[in-house]
Amino acid sequence: MAAVGIIETKDLFAGYGKNIVLKDVSLTINAGSLAGIYGPNGAGKSTFVKLCLGMLRPALGSISVLGGNPWGTGGRKFRLRIGYVPQGTSGGNLPLTVRDSVGMGLYGKLGFFRFLSGQDRRSVERAMEACGISRLAGNLVHELSGGQAQRAAIARALVTDAEILLLDEPTSSLDTDGRMDLLRIIRERREYSHITALIVSHDEAALGECGVMYRFNEGRVTKIA
Repeated sequence: MAAVGIIETKDLFAGYGKNIVLKDVSLTINAGSLAGIYGPNGAGKSTFVKLCLGMLRPALGSISVLGGNPWGTGGRKFRLRIGYVPQGTSGGNLPLTVRDSVGMGLYGKLGFFRFLSGQDRRSVERAMEACGISRLAGNLVHELSGGQAQRAAIARALVTDAEILLLDEPTSSLDTDGRMDLLRIIRERREYSHITALIVSHDEAALGECGVMYRFNEGRVTKIA
């Protein structure tokens, strides 16, 4: 069976006003891939993530995510199919338990001030188990270490059974062991649920678990491996 492109761009140019950041980018990320994006600051990595999330439209060319335009119809339903962990995720300052924090990932589906059903609570437990933080369920998020906070953020992104997981610099605050452990969890989750994971990082070595990598440099993209 032929591979299915879950993220595809063709002759893509994108940026902010007259400042074109991505130039003539054509790539395909297949469903079920563990893909890495790396490159220097200003190379267009975060711009690409914004395009995938529908936060930015191309200036020229096209991008398809999950078979459609990210900014097109679907709105909330489309966003529920993508789990996003932004750069600089931390435990935060709110007096929330890890379980409550992960459950907040379902608010996009339920709306605020709605109670979780039994099925929703089971989804929260599965997401925490997948990320290795079940034992921390009753801990307050602001008391977590950097690695634990990243795991909680990933669990929150996965709790809706998202089809794509986008992680922007998820290992930036971790030591070498923490980086490898976090990447192992992502890989195992992908193998278990066939999710497509896209990891953005400056650290090429930290992306060693990825099956394919894309190097962003001066707006151009080169496929590595």
